[in-house]
Amino acid sequence: MVFDTNILIAYLNNEPRVVKMLSDWKSSGRVLFISSISRAEILALPEIGPNEINKIRAFLNNFLSIPFDDSGAEAAAFLKRSYQLGLPDAAIAATAFTRNLPLVTRDRRFRKIREITVIEI
Repeated sequence: MVFDTNILIAYLNNEPRVVKMLSDWKSSGRVLFISSISRAEILALPEIGPNEINKIRAFLNNFLSIPFDDSGAEAAAFLKRSYQLGLPDAAIAATAFTRNLPLVTRDRRFRKIREITVIEI
């Protein structure tokens, strides 16, 4: 499963439900993925300071990061055109789409994308 940026932020904010679900999935041996776009989004948050960056990088290293490449760019362009998404959202959805993985998110806009399976938490 691919985790949307909003799930990663919820975990970093210690939201109990998200912390429990991610911990349970990791404990069960599931492989947890993120898009390299989510890595960029998290590390670009204006409210994080230099002391937090290493903590956030360590957290992100618990996931397998899928690089955003030309295949992802083509899929993101298709999803952006088809569903009127912003580029970061289209890129994250494309990561799930091109790898045939479900997308774990809180963003209800992803529900309309027929090409992916969405898990909302």
